[in-house]
Amino acid sequence: MADVSTTANKMSAGIKVTIVGGVVNILLAVIKMVIGIAGNSRALVADAVHSVSDLVTDIVVILGIHYGGRPADKNHHYGHKKIETMTEMILGILLIIVAVKLAYDAVLAIWLKDFSQPAAMTIIAALLSILSKEWLYQWTKAVAVKNNSSVILANAWHHRSDAFSSVAVLIGLIFTQISPRLAVMDTIAGLLVSILILKVGAEITIKGYKKIIDTAPPPSYVNKTLDLIRQTEGVKNPHSLKMRYIGDAIHMEVHIEVDPDISVKKGHEIAAGIKYMIKNHDSRVIDVIVHVEPEKQQ
Repeated sequence: MADVSTTANKMSAGIKVTIVGGVVNILLAVIKMVIGIAGNSRALVADAVHSVSDLVTDIVVILGIHYGGRPADKNHHYGHKKIETMTEMILGILLIIVAVKLAYDAVLAIWLKDFSQPAAMTIIAALLSILSKEWLYQWTKAVAVKNNSSVILANAWHHRSDAFSSVAVLIGLIFTQISPRLAVMDTIAGLLVSILILKVGAEITIKGYKKIIDTAPPPSYVNKTLDLIRQTEGVKNPHSLKMRYIGDAIHMEVHIEVDPDISVKKGHEIAAGIKYMIKNHDSRVIDVIVHVEPEKQQ
């Protein structure tokens, strides 16, 4: 019952911070779009589109948390956590699509020399975006770390990327106010925004893809786990340690050798001790299958 309650609390916290983020994204998108169009800023309009993409990914994240948090059932013996990983990849791909579109528009404007000086009021919208998105990033990241959720962390970085993009927009807008001849800086800022979004989107997508294809944790983590197993009393020659991600969680199995003269009960106790030790050492580990074998005689 405790595990169920903990999972429910994690889902509730993740959904809450994502819903708040969605509301903020709606408000920012409207404000930046209206002021961007009225103030004649290509970069601010692009930033508004970015906020709309944030809203879409907020919805994707909520669905991922809801369905990915479901327990195992007769058709899904390992649970539904890979739904979170799929959600993470979708989020990254959406970022890439938005980035390519923004980059195309910016490059086309530069090619056609389609520049105009934005109004001073656009600076206020950019500042508002920076402050609100950085606040969302800090809060969402804290929730992600506390609940060990990569999909929530991915959304946190999405907020941070929006804050960074607004910084680029702000710098561009300040330059445009210095001189009308620097109006091109507004478009250049839009291009920088797209490059930043593309980088973040690619990193999130690649990370999710590696989990989907059962990429193991880093070698250092594997070796550290083997060292822990070796320290367990009665264990001889731990080998064939295999790991894979199931969402944010880690599933592993290992073969160990024990004294061939001990009882089956004792062998089971050693295996149970290994499982408890590893799960206690890293809360991400959801299961450890230990294969007990008699020690090979020399």
